Amino acid sequence: MRTSDVVVASICLIVFAVCLAGGGCGCGGDKTNGTGDTDFAGDGNTADSGISDVVYADAGPDDTADAGHLDAGGDTGSIGAGGDGGADAGAVVHVLGFTGAGFLPMHNQAKLREFLDSMGYVGEDEFYSDAVGHMQALSGGMARQEFFYVGGGVFAGQDALYAKMDAEGFEKYGTVNPIREAEGLDPAFEDSLTTLVEGHPEISAWQIGNEPDLLWQDFTLYPAFFIRAQPVIRTACPSCTILLAGISNQWSASAESHVRYDGFLGEIAKAALSGRPFDVFDFHYYKETPSANEIVAAVTGYRSLLVEHGLGEGVVFWCTETGTYSGDPAAAEFGSRTENDQARDLVRTVVWMAAEGVLRVFYWTVIEGWGNMGPEGFFDQMGLVYNGLGEEPALGIAAGAQKKAYTTYGLLAKSLQGTVAAGRVSSGVYRFDREQGPVYVVWDEDSSGMVTVGGIPGETVAVKDLVPDDQGKAAEYTVEVTGATVSLSVGELPQLVSPDSR
Repeated sequence: MRTSDVVVASICLIVFAVCLAGGGCGCGGDKTNGTGDTDFAGDGNTADSGISDVVYADAGPDDTADAGHLDAGGDTGSIGAGGDGGADAGAVVHVLGFTGAGFLPMHNQAKLREFLDSMGYVGEDEFYSDAVGHMQALSGGMARQEFFYVGGGVFAGQDALYAKMDAEGFEKYGTVNPIREAEGLDPAFEDSLTTLVEGHPEISAWQIGNEPDLLWQDFTLYPAFFIRAQPVIRTACPSCTILLAGISNQWSASAESHVRYDGFLGEIAKAALSGRPFDVFDFHYYKETPSANEIVAAVTGYRSLLVEHGLGEGVVFWCTETGTYSGDPAAAEFGSRTENDQARDLVRTVVWMAAEGVLRVFYWTVIEGWGNMGPEGFFDQMGLVYNGLGEEPALGIAAGAQKKAYTTYGLLAKSLQGTVAAGRVSSGVYRFDREQGPVYVVWDEDSSGMVTVGGIPGETVAVKDLVPDDQGKAAEYTVEVTGATVSLSVGELPQLVSPDSR
């Protein structure tokens, strides 16, 4: 298969709601080649990542960090800290979460049965328990709960899955989205939305819509949907964070989406809603091989668009859908990727986004899917746990086996808990300031094979591989600090550097 950088439309989650409502199950998706910009993804290119550097107050003279910290604008974007007052200052408990961990191919009962049988699940409930257990083990206790408006004052969703998340104390944000037949809404919508929000006090962030530029039958109806829903949520939960609908297809298929969101923002600005219309701007990013340049362009471009419409003040950024796969998807436009590729790019995507001030990043799924909509195999193979289907039996891969990215996700998510700021120090060196002290993520970003980190407290640093070996072990060793500086030999696979706080 061809190994080009192909951008893919986000998976059509609305299909699930249509099936719940008894409608047809199908969706279209857009996919295009990249822009031709140099990808900075360990492929031998040495172009600048596009992420700029500024000096940290407590750093050595050569140590700098990007200005797009997680606390940019004084907001940290914690899930329960929105409303007219904006996000409260403080640490982001979870930087990493999951979006589609509970997805099942409800539109295809044959695929559903194949998946459940391969994984050894008696039914859907066992799958939900397993998915939530993995999320908990990986410190990925942050998720999206979807509610689909099917009309007549009725919202539909996966109550059994989210009850399990609630039992484990997960942070959740809710997404309200109409099925295609209900996009125009009806008179019962406002009262039913009030009941929904007030009935879920455990949800303290609400997203109004998801990917209207891709999933909606008539995307021009989105501004009216937002303008009707926003004051209802603000009234029902004044302290709740509000997210604008996630924009699909970053990067570069979103040129048309950019134009559409320009129109959405114009209509929302003209509506003169009380206070700040929304607290979070959400973009989605799916690539075969991610690029720092693309992430920078997406975030800076949409920040500028918000400012143009007078909507930028206090608004922070999340990415609620991203992911990359391992293996060789059946779709002809995608190439084969190793477990190392997937694990490496998971880290790089999160780190590049954090350096640009993206507060929260939601990976697509934890267990491989089967029968996801979109290009065959692309979304299915993003999982961190094999499902034992497709090419896997011939390769001797058992259902339930963990990929390297499973270990990588867990190490990264746990290490970034309590983050208050993040930025790029220098080429291949990224710093995360946490309540418990800083950590660094490093790799060879300029083909020099070395990185230097300054301003290090203590006498030693612990260096841990974020991508495990073939036996699943992540090597760890200690390096002495000289003159508050440490120099490390690095390769393309990221490592975590933790200063000794003594």
